[in-house]
Amino acid sequence: MIKGRLADIIVTIYLLGTLYLRIVVEHTLTNHTILSIAVGLMMLLFLWSLIKIKLLVPDYFGLLKPK
Repeated sequence: MIKGRLADIIVTIYLLGTLYLRIVVEHTLTNHTILSIAVGLMMLLFLWSLIKIKLLVPDYFGLLKPK
C-alpha cells in the first residue's frame, strides 16, 4: 500500500504521462474517435482500480478534508 504524498506523486506522473501519450498518439488516430476514447477510458480505469483496491491511497495533496 502506497499512501500520502508518494501516492499523489505517482498518480500525478501517471496522469501527465497518459495525457502526453494521448497528445502524441492522437494525430495517428484522426479517424478513430471511438478507439481514442476507449484507450483513454482504459487508462483511467486502470488508475481507478489501483485506488479502489487500496494499492494507492492518495490524499489529493491535502485538498480534501479528512472524514
